[in-house]
Amino acid sequence: MKIDFRLYSDSTYIFKSIYEFDSIKNEILKGKYKLVNDTLVCYGDFNFNGVLKNNFIESNDEYEKYEILNSKINSNSKIDFQKFPTYTTFTFSQSKQNNHFNETAIPYELTENDLLTIDSILPIYMNKTSYFKGVKKTDNYSKQFIATKNKNGEIEVWVNCTCSGIAKDSFKYFIGTVHDGGPCFFRFKINLSTKECFDVVVNGN
Repeated sequence: MKIDFRLYSDSTYIFKSIYEFDSIKNEILKGKYKLVNDTLVCYGDFNFNGVLKNNFIESNDEYEKYEILNSKINSNSKIDFQKFPTYTTFTFSQSKQNNHFNETAIPYELTENDLLTIDSILPIYMNKTSYFKGVKKTDNYSKQFIATKNKNGEIEVWVNCTCSGIAKDSFKYFIGTVHDGGPCFFRFKINLSTKECFDVVVNGN
């Protein structure tokens, strides 16, 4: 399925769901929206509450977002993802499903320097398992991040990795659940303050 989400200057929107192999399911939703600073709220057929960030429209209710391909509105960007084509970030919220942090965690917004730090640490820990011996770079993996600060003020990041050939571009838009698949799917947490990895899970292990 592909999504075509358009906002117009008269405060109306059109949200199209396009199914490549089953056009009967195609759907067009319409309504009104409000955009205040970076906050977007849609009413009507498609109810949505989100924020414009890093050239995406990101949902406040779930780990899902839409890429801004053409706009007269500048979004708040701390990361230029053209420099990090295999990376994407999602904003932590206690209200979202499938959270991986305890109730004391608060959101943290990653920077480009944080991504470089993760990139330098990740191969070191991957080489400690039999699955990834000899790995020096992780460019062949697509990586999703959810970042928080814990009660000690330390930055903790949940990292979800998928072989790029499988993820293609879909990894940028939502966090899904995959069963099995071996080392093409693995996830872990990293404490950027202590430079330690933990809670490592490799699918099928």
